[in-house]
Amino acid sequence: MTRPFITLVVAAALMGPALAHADDVSDAIADAQKAYAAGDMAGAKQALDAAAQLLAQRNAEGLAKFLPPAPSGWTAGAVETDAAAAAMFGGGLIAKREYTKDDARVSVQIISQSPIIAQMAGLFGNAQMLGAMGKVFRQQGRMAVVTRDGAVQMLSGGTFITIEGNASEAEKKAFLSALDLAGIEKSGG
Repeated sequence: MTRPFITLVVAAALMGPALAHADDVSDAIADAQKAYAAGDMAGAKQALDAAAQLLAQRNAEGLAKFLPPAPSGWTAGAVETDAAAAAMFGGGLIAKREYTKDDARVSVQIISQSPIIAQMAGLFGNAQMLGAMGKVFRQQGRMAVVTRDGAVQMLSGGTFITIEGNASEAEKKAFLSALDLAGIEKSGG
């Protein structure tokens, strides 16, 4: 058996009752099992790839629950999630929301399960290197930075958070403080 097939079968087994009813993910896994049993390796791989993408989309939607509600006076746009757009980061999940207040705009983006995050860990673990990017500060016990172009960025566990826009630094930091970082980390995000 191929490693991706085994991984998805194990994941399906661990989901147990959640997969007891038919849904897109369990249907794709069942299609992969049928194709594999019939010797159709290309069909099995295609069905497994579909199942993996559907699972990634669900994970991105789960990540979106950590985007903060609009603070008083602000309006929150629709939550955007994407498991495919993160491909430019080497894969992963993205949850994003835009906020507006008068002429001010803020975008909060959470990127998770991306290989680029491991590369950034060294940077965020070294205050001197992080300081080369901008002004370093601590938020909820974690290192963060206001970059030279005004973005607020943080690496929290396996999640990269970036807050951009034309709002003030204080407003961007307020959005960062509204995030449940412990919850994001606990969720595996």
